[in-house]
Amino acid sequence: MKWTFLPFFSALFLLGACEDNPFFGTDKIPERELTGTVSLEFSEDQSAVYVWLEGTELITQTDENGDFTMPLPTPSEQGTGSIVTGSYKLYFYLANYRLEYVTIEFLNGEVVEDLSTISKTGELKRIVSLKNILTLESEINPQSYNLIEDDSITINVKLIPNTSGVFITSIVKVYPQNHIVRTGYLIFNENQKLIQSIDIDGSRKKREAVMSPKKEWMAQFPLKKSLYSSKGEYNIIPYIVVDRSDVPPKLESLIAPNHKLFDQNFIMYPLKRTGSKLVIQ
Repeated sequence: MKWTFLPFFSALFLLGACEDNPFFGTDKIPERELTGTVSLEFSEDQSAVYVWLEGTELITQTDENGDFTMPLPTPSEQGTGSIVTGSYKLYFYLANYRLEYVTIEFLNGEVVEDLSTISKTGELKRIVSLKNILTLESEINPQSYNLIEDDSITINVKLIPNTSGVFITSIVKVYPQNHIVRTGYLIFNENQKLIQSIDIDGSRKKREAVMSPKKEWMAQFPLKKSLYSSKGEYNIIPYIVVDRSDVPPKLESLIAPNHKLFDQNFIMYPLKRTGSKLVIQ
């Protein structure tokens, strides 16, 4: 008897050519992600909001339009905190905005659709709006310098509380008769590298309330020509930390190590500011 294997090999060929063939691995696992949009009160720039999924190390930030994308691991992936069946809070955080979150249900690592909250593909069905609790405005005079020698600069800082019970930590020098001089400024270049730090010997951190309608002060400090060898924009950041106890410690730890210190790490502190640009011509 003559045997023929043609039908068998033909079947294998057809199976290999099929787009849905699980044996040949031609299909990609669909991308799993959470997406959405965040809106910031009193701000045209919606960027830099931290978005974190509790119980994991999954963290991202919004772009200037407030949009974010958070890739999710597959159920078999490890290393970022596996997602199992249960409820997870998706947090939205800026230091001077009210903390918000949405609750997402997962089943075996997959998003469970909620008619009012999230689609089965992980897209939030509503814009997440963050309310401002403290507005920080800085006015630099002059804003543009032709720095041909050492010079000085004046900065006016204004804090406007938009809720009650706002406390901050800043850096001050206390003189006799309780005379206070404001200090503690960090100047970064366009690459977020620390160029100059301004402090006064004997200064200390001070916790204080920001009372309505505003807290305002003016400071003057030197600019060292040798530190500004290149032309461009520089960001002057006053050291101001908003005191709050509602932010999950895990979220704080994922932002950056020691991001509340008065040094290079402070560039990572997520506080929305306006008017801090200095231009060296």
